[in-house]
Amino acid sequence: MSEASVQKKLPKYTIWQLLNLCIGAIGLQFAWSMQINLTGRVVEPLGATALILGLIWLAGPITGIIVQPIIGAVSDNIWTKFGRRRPFLLVGAILGSFALIFMPYAPTLLMAASMLWIIDACVNISMGPHRALIPDNVPKEQHAVANSFISFAFGVGAVIAFGMSFFVEKIFNYQISIQNQFMIGAIALTAAMLWTVFTTPENNRPDPTEETSKDSPFASIKMFLISCLISGVIMSVVIMSGAFGLVNLADKDFIINVLSWFVLILSFPMLGMALKSFFTPEIGKICAMHYFTWLGIMCMFIYFNNYVVHNIYLVPDLSNATPELKETFKAAELTATNMSGLALAMFNLVCVIVSIPLGFLCNKFGKKNMHCFALICMGIAFIGMAYFATSALHVVLFMALAGIGWASTLTIPFALLMDNLKKGTEGSSLGKFNLFVAGPQILSSIAIGYLINTSPMEISTGWTNHWEFAFIVGGCTILIASLIALTLKKEEKAGCGCMSCEQADKEPLTV
Repeated sequence: MSEASVQKKLPKYTIWQLLNLCIGAIGLQFAWSMQINLTGRVVEPLGATALILGLIWLAGPITGIIVQPIIGAVSDNIWTKFGRRRPFLLVGAILGSFALIFMPYAPTLLMAASMLWIIDACVNISMGPHRALIPDNVPKEQHAVANSFISFAFGVGAVIAFGMSFFVEKIFNYQISIQNQFMIGAIALTAAMLWTVFTTPENNRPDPTEETSKDSPFASIKMFLISCLISGVIMSVVIMSGAFGLVNLADKDFIINVLSWFVLILSFPMLGMALKSFFTPEIGKICAMHYFTWLGIMCMFIYFNNYVVHNIYLVPDLSNATPELKETFKAAELTATNMSGLALAMFNLVCVIVSIPLGFLCNKFGKKNMHCFALICMGIAFIGMAYFATSALHVVLFMALAGIGWASTLTIPFALLMDNLKKGTEGSSLGKFNLFVAGPQILSSIAIGYLINTSPMEISTGWTNHWEFAFIVGGCTILIASLIALTLKKEEKAGCGCMSCEQADKEPLTV
């Protein structure tokens, strides 16, 4: 069966169908928002330094490297009475919600880190199949618009999740505890995913003659083990030669340093093998663009709260502080956390405002040109935040500008990739594409964490670190991604999925 004949069988989605499809993304964003804004507040009092915080954040990329490709390949090749994607949406949401509830009550750093790993694994179980619902059910000419609705939903979820504590405190003079914020995130994740599961039926059972993914569900584990072997050999040579000072067994950070380098090295063979398995020159450029984009974005996500708390509100490093000193700065820490939530809410509010229009503008200006422009806005915002932000207002304004790039990142790369995928391989290919989010997260967690950890800075209240270094690196890598976007081939007008395309086809988007 040809791709063209398959596409003709897919009816165009109405606005309400697109909204139902994207509601689940609101729940996923709630779970992610709790991690981004509150992980530092949970683990720092338990003794996490900047370097350890980066290692804890390896939960996302490692689970993404293993889980999403497995779930993607499995969901490409099975069919249940509930469909092939929806069972994974539901299981991931329910299990992730339990971990969200328990994380802020963790009595030790190890237990808190374990809960974060479970949350990330569950989000990855749901994320890939949720994206795969688009090429499964939505015709190709609507891919850009459908992905822009997903971007819209991510933005809505983030605005509510990040801004909730700030506005409740300002309007009702009530401070929502960190434990209750995680509880709200768990409820939102389950409720939103249930909505999408029960309002988006899967009526697209694969035809036996249709080409499907030939990937083994465990191909990602095989790639991971091969990469571990390569990394282990390299690390053995490094340790035996004494390079990078890793031979000093007496160093209290020896294990952490070895683990950091080991994970960093293994990410590169994984990326190479994944890219080779679905490579075309155009997909290669899209993956490179996405890698540099997410390298910059993760520099922000991982370290943003600590940047606001320590560099803007001048709360000193409390990782080894006495209980009395922690209590002294507790109020300032909560105020700074509320403000970082407001800035992230503004970041995502802009995403909400521009995401759907962005999908429609692609037809007039081209997907690659719109993405390039949006990335430039984000890169400039990050660099501006590192060098010119001296108050919370500055941070909020720069984050608002960066929100343009965030909306584009959640929309256009997926539309570009879907235009280049073979029918029947969407789940596994999107799982592999996630490696180009996971890989840069590993680099951000380890290299940037090390850079910040070794860069102490004296402030009026004591000592902290140069957290703004994350934004200098992030801004530069995002500008590199914008240049790569310009090298993409010019897409055909009809494949955009924008409003003018709908009108040209005489089948306008309906309610």
